Amino acid sequence: MAVIVPSELRRFVQLRSDVEAIVQRSGRETFDLLLVDLDGVWTRGVFTSQEMAEAVVDRLGVPLHHGWDDERMARRFNKNDPWNTSLGTRRAL
Repeated sequence: MAVIVPSELRRFVQLRSDVEAIVQRSGRETFDLLLVDLDGVWTRGVFTSQEMAEAVVDRLGVPLHHGWDDERMARRFNKNDPWNTSLGTRRAL
């Protein structure tokens, strides 16, 4: 399978420290790939199969978690609330 890593995900890993990945089902035929750094900053990619998301993680060379079983990752993800800070992600109007 030819794996194309989205440039946004590759850039996120290059510019952030201690990034880890979480793969979770998000729909009938879609899987979310969440990349979370040490400070709780995250980005997301959507893929049509779990295997494709896992292959992207493999190419990025970051640790992979399936779902939210690791409590440490849930704490890390919730550490930063990008929707409610002045420097965070803006909601669409």
